[in-house]
Amino acid sequence: MHRSFDRQKLSLGAVVSLVLLAVLLVSECGMGDEKLPETVSQPTVVSTSAPILTIDGFRFKDLNGNGILDAYEDWRLPASERADDLLRLMTPDEKAAQMIHLTLATVRDTWFKDLGVGFALVYTYMADGPADAAAAANQIQEWCEASRLGIPAILSMDSVMGASWVRGATVFPDQIGLAATRDVDLVRRLAEMQREEMLAIGVRMSLSPIADLATEPRWGRFQECFGEDAVIVAEMVAAAVQGLQDGSVLGPSSVLACVKHFPGSGPQQNGKDGSPLVFDETSLPLHLSVFEAAIRAGTGSIMPYGYSKVPFLGGDAAERYAHESRVVMTDLLRNQMGFQGIIQTDWGMKHLDAALAGADVLGGAGQREVARLAEGIPAEDLDDRVRRILLAKFMMGLFENPYVDVDAEPEIVGAESHRALAFEAASKSLTLLKSEGVSALDGKRIVVAGTLAEDVDALSSGWKVAGHPCPSILDVLRQRAGADEVVYVGDDVAAIASLDTTDCVAVAVVGEKAGTHEPSWGYATLEFPEQQISIVRALRETGIPVITVVLMGRPYVMTELVELSDAVLVAYRPGVTSGAEAIAAALFGETPITGKLPFQIPRSMEQVLAQREDLPGDIEDPLYDAGAGLIMDRFGGVTN
Repeated sequence: MHRSFDRQKLSLGAVVSLVLLAVLLVSECGMGDEKLPETVSQPTVVSTSAPILTIDGFRFKDLNGNGILDAYEDWRLPASERADDLLRLMTPDEKAAQMIHLTLATVRDTWFKDLGVGFALVYTYMADGPADAAAAANQIQEWCEASRLGIPAILSMDSVMGASWVRGATVFPDQIGLAATRDVDLVRRLAEMQREEMLAIGVRMSLSPIADLATEPRWGRFQECFGEDAVIVAEMVAAAVQGLQDGSVLGPSSVLACVKHFPGSGPQQNGKDGSPLVFDETSLPLHLSVFEAAIRAGTGSIMPYGYSKVPFLGGDAAERYAHESRVVMTDLLRNQMGFQGIIQTDWGMKHLDAALAGADVLGGAGQREVARLAEGIPAEDLDDRVRRILLAKFMMGLFENPYVDVDAEPEIVGAESHRALAFEAASKSLTLLKSEGVSALDGKRIVVAGTLAEDVDALSSGWKVAGHPCPSILDVLRQRAGADEVVYVGDDVAAIASLDTTDCVAVAVVGEKAGTHEPSWGYATLEFPEQQISIVRALRETGIPVITVVLMGRPYVMTELVELSDAVLVAYRPGVTSGAEAIAAALFGETPITGKLPFQIPRSMEQVLAQREDLPGDIEDPLYDAGAGLIMDRFGGVTN
């Protein structure tokens, strides 16, 4: 539907009214009281249907079309006053609609023009590329502006590694790889880059960063965490929040951060996603400390986990999922921890229950929920929920200008400087666990094994649209060495024995395919499939050096693999945009290798079963401890 929208209609310079001066008034702290500046400056005002009012030389959008300047239309007023005025004008149904967070696969104009839905997860709706994404975002905001009160929507994305649901956007390493860099400033710069790309396509909310601690090795979402060290995780989460929001205070240049998954979904019982969360009086404060850091950093939103109960907290937390629990959201997050921002649920079904328990925005709710929410939520509570939503929208400048310049996005989304930053992040994440008798690949014939070598998708977790126009590891090795100097055997063990391996080196790529909640090997094992071990064993038997590259989303049992390999390079999920190039550059000796393991590597599944789900670093005598990693200026060189 959005492809029919005229891309030029909202190009800056061709819109109905545009004044480009200063920024909107914002509050002194994330969602708190505002202070007016000593001088008032005209913000950018862009309209497609609302009349423009000129008062005292300033321009305002007459969003309800009544010919007068209502308080909520007056950008000179603090966001709190504007929100109170708008609440006064809204019907219960209009208020309830602001709490709805749709998932867009398709779209209807009535959802925004007539119903007034407050949030929309773009998911695959913007997948076709940045230009279509920007035009689609503008179309939705145009429908919102044509509604009775002209309330803009917030478009969101499950963007844990960049604007990854738009083909051509820059996708950087998953958080577990960034943890290996130990570079908090890098995390901030990546978040700032992500903010630039999301602003360019009109997406103003990122369902990230992940604040969960990686304490349970079997959990499929381990790859989304910043590791197991609560101090480092807290620093990286805070840096990501402030990079996305452009500081601690929401403003016109902010992408609203949604930190997840409260109270910490890392300790899944037995590693199975959706199981009860395992805490005790020692471990709970550790997991909560990361969310405390996010709150101090000014995060505008926090998401409780939608698939797990929290028995340790008692009350309804033992019976309800975290995002439907009053104990979790109201008692703990709101009252005890003092969070005043938006509580955004995970995607679930019991939306009224979640709202009554304390949630403000309801993930996955649809248009049919509006009447139920309007009737089922007490009026005072409804106003409380919606006021927080409106505050964020006023502070982010959406009432004045929710639109984007469709002509500007090609210079921003997927820019060369952004790709270079993704390459830097992937390069710094690479972790060398073993290097014996190997040298850089330049000038050598290369035998490439393992089907993951040609699997671009496996370079990132599953939180992305398929089909990003990026090279695989095999593609890049062929480009660098020359197609005639690379022999690809895939998973064909028999073919290896018949190879002419004179002057060859082998690169085996192993690990799991891309996934999200459910890892491809299942949660019950971290052992490599026999097919992958057989490939490395067969390469070993040829007598040529064997370099094993591990695409690692969680800590695998690597004991036999390490014994069979001359070198082991852990690449984590290095990102589809530049991950393959980073791996090749390291192996060709062009970039240093500096990554350090952000978790322990077990020797056996028995060690995994003996450790606790909720505590970091409790594997006794691991194969590799957290912090392991050989530092080399050049692959195959001298260890620093």
